[in-house]
Amino acid sequence: MNIEKTIDSLKANGFTEYESKVYLSLLKHSPANGNMIALSSGVPGPKVYETLRKLHAKGYVYLFSGGDRSNSKSYIPMPYQDLLKLFEDSFNENLTLLSKGLKNLSTSNSKRETELFHIDGYDASMNLITNEIALSSSEIYLSGWSVDIEKIIKPLRKAYKDGVKIKSVIFGESTLDIPWTNIPHYDVDIFNQRHKNEMNIVIDQKKAIIFNSSTDDGYSVVSDHQAMINTTTNYIRHDMYVNMIIHDFEKQLLEKYGEEFNDLIKMF
Repeated sequence: MNIEKTIDSLKANGFTEYESKVYLSLLKHSPANGNMIALSSGVPGPKVYETLRKLHAKGYVYLFSGGDRSNSKSYIPMPYQDLLKLFEDSFNENLTLLSKGLKNLSTSNSKRETELFHIDGYDASMNLITNEIALSSSEIYLSGWSVDIEKIIKPLRKAYKDGVKIKSVIFGESTLDIPWTNIPHYDVDIFNQRHKNEMNIVIDQKKAIIFNSSTDDGYSVVSDHQAMINTTTNYIRHDMYVNMIIHDFEKQLLEKYGEEFNDLIKMF
C-alpha cells in the first residue's frame, strides 16, 4: 500500500491529514522532536506542534525521555498493532450499536409497510437474489431461465452444499451441472414467449421474489407476505408437476393435444 492510500485509510478512521503524516513520520523514525518531524513529514513546523498536542491528547503518540537534560521534547508513536486494535474495537462497537439501532427502527414500522417493495434494474435485482440465496438456511424454490441462473449458480451450489434443499425448473438449453432436484421446462415456443424474462424464487418460505430479467428494464418485486410466498411456491411446484408429466408421457400427450400442444393451448 502506498503512502497516499495509507493516509486515506487513517483519515477514514478519524485522523486528519496532518495527524496521519505526523504519525507515519514517527512510525518510520522515532524518537523524534518537532523539527525532525516537520522535515520528514512535510507538515509545516507550527502545525507539527499543534498536531503533536492533539495526537498526544488522543493517546496516539507518547512523550519520550532519553535520560538526557535536553529541554527538547521527543515523541514516539503508539505501536501500530495497538492502533489497529483500537480501530477494530471501535468499529465492532459502532457496528453493534448500528445493528441494534437499525433493528429497532425496522421492527418499529408496521408490518404492512414492509410486506412489498420494488427494485429497479437487472443488476440490482440479481444482487438482491444473490444475497438472499447466501442468507438461506432451509429451502429454495426456483424457476427461471438458464442464462440468468448461470449468474447465481455459485451461491446456489454453496447453499446446497451447506444443506439447503433446492428444487428448480429451468427454461432454455443448459449445460449446468445441477446436483439438486431440477426439472427442465418443456421447450415450446408459446410457452417460452409466455415465460420470457421470468424468474421466481422463494427463500425459506419467508420471502418471495418475482423478477423480470430483461436487461433493458429489469425489475423485481419482493415480498414477505405469506399469500405471495404460498402462491409463488405453488406456482413453481405446479410447473414441476406438469413438466415432469410432459417428460414422462410426451408421446401420449402430443397425440392427444397435437404438435406443441396447440389444441390444449388454444383452450386457454
